[in-house]
Amino acid sequence: MDRLENDLFRENIKIAPLSLRIGAYLIDMILLSLVITLFFSQAQQERLVLAKETIEKTYSLPNTQTTLNSTTDNSKILEDMRKTSKEAFEILLLYMAIYIGLEIVYYFFFVYYYGATLGQIILRIRVVDAYRFDKPSLHVSMKRAIIKCIFGAVLYVGFIVAFVDRFYRALHDKMSHTIVVTA
Repeated sequence: MDRLENDLFRENIKIAPLSLRIGAYLIDMILLSLVITLFFSQAQQERLVLAKETIEKTYSLPNTQTTLNSTTDNSKILEDMRKTSKEAFEILLLYMAIYIGLEIVYYFFFVYYYGATLGQIILRIRVVDAYRFDKPSLHVSMKRAIIKCIFGAVLYVGFIVAFVDRFYRALHDKMSHTIVVTA
């Protein structure tokens, strides 16, 4: 038995099962999506959908070939395509940055002040410092939120680690020295 396992046993603390962690994450994603939907106006949402559709049309296989006229100057057509694609990418990047920023603030705020996100509170699990078994500090909460959002955005690579760790720690838990336990 290592130190963490001994301490968990001595304090009678149970590690939260992965099913509860996944459930809490899904609840948090639904709540964040609702907040984002309320945060953006209908016009902004339509602009985002239009940008997504523009990128899909520009880069989908049937539309990647554009018929160019050999008797006219095609630079105008190509410039318009480039400009439209660039604007669409800029819109998508802006909205992604806003979403990730709100996600970081959400995770930081709730873990720092309550020791759990709303999804974790609903499912009765919480985040604790792996050394003190108390709410994570300001620094640890911020570090955990940033790492979670960065590695979560990259194909959920940070969460894969939890499936092979005996304490079900995701990458953001390992790097910030936290564990998720039952409340």
